[in-house]
Amino acid sequence: MAEKTIVVCDVCGKPATETVTIKVARGNYAKDLCTAHVTELVAGARRPRPGRPRKMTGEASAAAPKRRGRPRKTGGRKSTGRKRTATRGTAQASGSPARSAKK
Repeated sequence: MAEKTIVVCDVCGKPATETVTIKVARGNYAKDLCTAHVTELVAGARRPRPGRPRKMTGEASAAAPKRRGRPRKTGGRKSTGRKRTATRGTAQASGSPARSAKK
């Protein structure tokens, strides 16, 4: 037995021509719309700019949490990632001269 799925407009019930994805408050929503409701939705819309979103300004940026913790290092040399290890019978690992034993 064959079945046929008919997608209808979520607003008026006519056959849908487009499925639209809407992003609101960190959530994605999909709506099936007919041609009339797609043009109504797009009438007041604008195209997003390519690239990263702009930084928020105003009240929203003041409410955003600030970076916490130690400040980042600036300037200076980058480390090579190698650590010095002390071996037996050598001077201190810190590079200071060995102490002489006094009696």
